[in-house]
Amino acid sequence: MRASCILVCFFMFLAASSAVPGKKKQYKPCRELVLYFHDIIYNGQNAANATSAIVAAPEGANLTILAGQFHFGNIAVFDDPITLDNNLHSPPVGRAQGMYIYDTKNTFTAWLGFSFSLNSTDHLGTINFLGADPIMIKTRDISVVGGTGDFFMHRGVATISTDAFEGEVYFRLRVDIKFYECW
Repeated sequence: MRASCILVCFFMFLAASSAVPGKKKQYKPCRELVLYFHDIIYNGQNAANATSAIVAAPEGANLTILAGQFHFGNIAVFDDPITLDNNLHSPPVGRAQGMYIYDTKNTFTAWLGFSFSLNSTDHLGTINFLGADPIMIKTRDISVVGGTGDFFMHRGVATISTDAFEGEVYFRLRVDIKFYECW
């Protein structure tokens, strides 16, 4: 009994001493992908080109103009084209579908929940994203929480950056996806 206790204590000591304080383990992605999605919000005059629309707004606001005070309270849904480069007119490789909710009164920030539905010769399946988007920061990370098809149960992090914007009608996001769990 005493020998087994000493052995257990020895292995616990080894396990505890193998950890190096202050050193962060560096993970390498199992797969990477960079895509762009282009959002054109409906403004009452661009129905033919719009890929998103305001579906909820603060009381008294209208659904074709984003609310003042950092757009707080606006909810928009989107069905945006995804391209391999930053050209809106490039052939789409899929659609970005979901919503963003402007959720802060003192700065531009949104909560995102969306999927990339990819349907090209190189990629077939979905990638699901979820997280906060502090829009005024140059690059920000959101979680990749799963996927289907070629991305079955993939998880990771997507670094997004606003690649371009034109007033409050058009913006383009660069999405640099790094998968850390690939099946």
